[in-house]
Amino acid sequence: MRQIPLLKHAPPPQEWLDKAAVAAAEIEALKGNRDARNELIEKKGALWGELKDWLLDLSDQKCWFSEAKDCFQDWDVEHYRPKKSAKDLDGNERDGYWWLSLDWKNYRICGRVGNVKKGTFFPVRGNVADENHRDMVDDELPYLLDPVVKTDCQLLSFNQLGEAIPASGLDEWSKIRVDVSVKRYKLDFDKLELMRKDVWDTCKALLNEVQHLMLENSQHPSAKKTALIEEKIERLATYTHRSQVCSSAAIACLQKSGVGWAMRLSAEAK
Repeated sequence: MRQIPLLKHAPPPQEWLDKAAVAAAEIEALKGNRDARNELIEKKGALWGELKDWLLDLSDQKCWFSEAKDCFQDWDVEHYRPKKSAKDLDGNERDGYWWLSLDWKNYRICGRVGNVKKGTFFPVRGNVADENHRDMVDDELPYLLDPVVKTDCQLLSFNQLGEAIPASGLDEWSKIRVDVSVKRYKLDFDKLELMRKDVWDTCKALLNEVQHLMLENSQHPSAKKTALIEEKIERLATYTHRSQVCSSAAIACLQKSGVGWAMRLSAEAK
């Protein structure tokens, strides 16, 4: 999971914002009628669908949660905070964040596999915002990691099997958030793990090639070997670029290699 610069990005086209404002006012007018309000929200679904391509451009056409381009199935415009109802850890249901149904800052792009698994699941630790205390949204402590929050993305790591795991050195609360997110976003999807493993194996093989060439070059210096080393390092760096599928797995591979130049390369990932 790589941070998506949604909150730092310019807003959607003004034409869309105008339509969303009108629709949001209609929904607000039904504040006291839950069924009618939710029915209207459902009818307005085409509106957030119009932003799908705009949102995909922010992630180089990848799912914001899995970093996959095709194995996670079709794209959905996912509401990070569910719009009609929300479930806690035990499956108990409460009213959703209906007032955010047309707030583009609440939108995420998610592959169908992860979106179906997440559904309306959105547990929060401690105080929970509601329609009468909407400002509390900014003070909520969600269990689910958010791909637009840099510190959330840094909690997630990967291993050589392609499995999504907690980053090292996390406190207990952060580990719980990672475990819950891996399960509810289905980041343990088998095809996804195979894709990450393939990226890891490719990067590991390149890293070993570079290490071997460096050793040879230290014993028998050669301009050709130096050029080949640079070429392979540049190739390895491409796997860490955010435009590539499962780039976080590539970064994790380099970070955990224990090789100084590889670890520095991972820190320079763009």
